[in-house]
Amino acid sequence: MQSYVFLLLLIPAVTMVINPSLQPADLAKLYDVILVGRVTSLDLNANRLEVAVEKVYQGSFAPTLITIDVAPTASSGFFSLSKGQMLVAFQGKKRKGYTNELLFYTGTWQKGAVADKAHPGAWTWDTVEDNNTMYGIFNGDPVRLGELVAEIAEGKDYFPSRPYCRFHQDQVLAKLSGPARGVALADLNGDGKLDAIVTSATGARVWLQRENLHFDDVTAALQLTDTPSSSIAVADIDGDGHPALLLDGVLWQRSDQFYEKNERVPAIPGLITATFEEFDGDGLPDVLAATTNGVRVYLNPGKAGAPFRDATTQFGLDLPACGSGQDGMVASGDWDGDGRTDLFYAVGPGLLLTRDAAGVFQPRSHSLDQGIKVASDGQRSGGAAFGPIWRSDAISLLIPRHAGYSLLAERTGTLEDLIGFGNETSEPSGRQLWTMAEDLNADGVVDLYTASGSEGSEDVYLLNRTAGSFMRPAKYTEVFPGPAYKTGSWGVAAGDIDGDGANDLLLGGSDGTVSIVLNAALDDRKDLQKGAAVYLAKLGQAHIITLSISGSLGTVGATVIVTDDKGRVSTLRRLGTNSVAGSWSGGPLNVTLREPGNYTVTLKRSNGTTTTKALRVSAELPRHSTLTLE
Repeated sequence: MQSYVFLLLLIPAVTMVINPSLQPADLAKLYDVILVGRVTSLDLNANRLEVAVEKVYQGSFAPTLITIDVAPTASSGFFSLSKGQMLVAFQGKKRKGYTNELLFYTGTWQKGAVADKAHPGAWTWDTVEDNNTMYGIFNGDPVRLGELVAEIAEGKDYFPSRPYCRFHQDQVLAKLSGPARGVALADLNGDGKLDAIVTSATGARVWLQRENLHFDDVTAALQLTDTPSSSIAVADIDGDGHPALLLDGVLWQRSDQFYEKNERVPAIPGLITATFEEFDGDGLPDVLAATTNGVRVYLNPGKAGAPFRDATTQFGLDLPACGSGQDGMVASGDWDGDGRTDLFYAVGPGLLLTRDAAGVFQPRSHSLDQGIKVASDGQRSGGAAFGPIWRSDAISLLIPRHAGYSLLAERTGTLEDLIGFGNETSEPSGRQLWTMAEDLNADGVVDLYTASGSEGSEDVYLLNRTAGSFMRPAKYTEVFPGPAYKTGSWGVAAGDIDGDGANDLLLGGSDGTVSIVLNAALDDRKDLQKGAAVYLAKLGQAHIITLSISGSLGTVGATVIVTDDKGRVSTLRRLGTNSVAGSWSGGPLNVTLREPGNYTVTLKRSNGTTTTKALRVSAELPRHSTLTLE
């Protein structure tokens, strides 16, 4: 871990600019050999290091051990290294007079040479290339670059340098008299279309989606006019096929043609937000609440009409070690992949709460201070996102704070903050309330959308390039032509509103504007001409699979895993997340597969049942299709 700290210090505090004309795939064309190795020894007196070759991905390279002599001009890079560190090298430039040149990456780009072709394993290290030109190629984790060159060698790489994302103009549903709070997308009437809900101090508003993307305000018809609230969640809590609403921890259930409030969930003192989550393995939605005095859990009794039971003490959440007595937002997800809900409580240095053998929450020990502080006006921050953020086959945790982020991931049994490897995630931001992790350009990887929670402070959209690298697409093109993104949101929900396979947004603005923002990314992939950019062409051939899950039991907290024919995870998603600051994203899950082949789709419901289905992705399969999981 210490070596990574040193590496991050080498990265200057500048605004990163991605270099579209020179990327790792371009380097593969410029050099004969691509290899990956690890530092095995460092001789500080002789200015020499040795690297054991782990894998040659391109070209012919016989030596298994590389000796590198370090010039004085490269000493700063040399002293930053440590044993075990990965090195990714490009050797033998395909240009007359430059065939002895080599370029290698250790967290910073380095230049060197092979002095004698008869000894290809004897290198010199001449300069440290710590400038924006080189950082524009790649400036992340060497391990992730090693994985990327493996994909390049296999012809399955995807690492776009241009933002293949775009949204349409805002479609305004309403202008409230005060700030919007939590919003939700969910199918309330079972017609297969996503409907819209917004909360505010003046009451919730509900719109049912009709034909041609027309939305009818049915708040009065559903008898929901007198419902001041700031958080919303939607789920079928009794298995009767009717979605219930949780407005600030109060249940509203469908009765004939309208909703009625009941007292099944006990009054929650000091409530900040409340949402549905699954805690006890029966597959029924329970209630998770963030309060000014800690986290609380109320278990679904499994019997229609019966009261929910306060299980805060049962799960150890009444203890100071788990944040009892403190005030913050709470996020949920499955951190360790054991099928049980874990939590992140945004207080103090940040509490990652995982489950012990008895199911009781325990704080993970770490020395990382997330710097979560309220703003001068009292606005909270730290509304975190669990998801496949750092890599697609494992869960990590993105924690926003006012003016920055942390990105926690587990490596060799240790929690590490990898935000310095995330490229444009390191750039400063304004207000940051909470973050949603969702694929927002239908390319198969999870992006990040952070709600500012403050009028006049714009939201932040970070596009996932893969390999742990993110870009801020708004730096390079106009992604959001409407004002909602720039004005700043509190409520954010994602779902496929228009049914085209790309996730759209419902934004509850801090200025009171409620907007639908439809995704336009797929429009740019139609009728591509020969010679289109490689990664755009790959997206043009990608397949979007809408996963429709039958029945409601076990869907909240369920996990979907898609693996290829070699068992590699291409998709890892958990249902019912993205509900930190009182919003809710419902509807089917869209999965984008960029490569043809045979896949296995696995649904692990939160009640312990598992369903698998085979999926063949080929030219014969429609670009957008639906797969039903029983």
